[in-house]
Amino acid sequence: MIAQAFRWAALAVLCAALGACASRPEPIRGPSSTSSASQSEPASCASRYTVRRGDTLSGIADRCGVRWLDMAAENNLSAPYTLRDGQVLLMPGAARTYTVRRGDNLYRIAVSHGMSLQELASINAIPAPYTIYPGQELQLSGTARPAQTASATPPAPSQRPAQTPPPASQPAQQPAQQPSQPAAGAPQFRWPHSGEVIANFGAQPGGRRNDGIKIAASVGEPVRAAAAGEVVYAGNELQGYGELVLLRHGDWVTAYAHNSVLRVSVGQQVEAGAVIAEAGSTGSANRVQVHFEIRRGVTPVNPLEYLPRR
Repeated sequence: MIAQAFRWAALAVLCAALGACASRPEPIRGPSSTSSASQSEPASCASRYTVRRGDTLSGIADRCGVRWLDMAAENNLSAPYTLRDGQVLLMPGAARTYTVRRGDNLYRIAVSHGMSLQELASINAIPAPYTIYPGQELQLSGTARPAQTASATPPAPSQRPAQTPPPASQPAQQPAQQPSQPAAGAPQFRWPHSGEVIANFGAQPGGRRNDGIKIAASVGEPVRAAAAGEVVYAGNELQGYGELVLLRHGDWVTAYAHNSVLRVSVGQQVEAGAVIAEAGSTGSANRVQVHFEIRRGVTPVNPLEYLPRR
């Protein structure tokens, strides 16, 4: 599962940092490990500690009652663990914040701070598609806040494993029956590509699930916006889905995966039918295709129930 893969990826980053520290000897303690000033003044061991002349990592850790390995990992320090006067160290487990910069996305921030995407989103009550804004302050540790939309937030569209389409010799399963009319307030969606549907929404062989449909394509063919909206993600950090675009249409989100080239950027407004990417087979796709999803809030729906009949 992609959601589990994200958790393992984040754990791998954190373990790598801890492993790098653990493979080196602990800093040597000696007469110089604390200065006369630090011996005579009580250490400030709140969430942050300001380094003073003569301090060593092991000396600070001892006075503050934490493991020096944990402190090294918390502050991304490596041997020889040199400290400088005035340097601010975070105590292990202290609440931390991060201010979003232009071009950031939640996944990249989570991995760079040893967290999973789901953990960071939960702490900050950010629902899928995990939209963040420059200048926004994110909490990096602490107790999860109440969800803004649902009591449990399912993974983003691109966090489910990419599905293998049925072999060419086996026809795709029949589309679900069209409802008399789409859900109230749904945009007038159009097909993102004109190819044949090669995998339908729902359960797939091997116990997997497809949260969208897969449409056959040739490399470089245009992938078009299914409705007017805002680009809330354009990148390839989400494992398995290759070059991916997410568009937001009010309370609805559409996803377009496995592209070869992306033609849009985050924050861009696009019109229905605008070319947003070129078809490809990036990620875990085993052939050129357009993987397309429609979500109402965070809930995936069958795109064939919202697209016009052919």
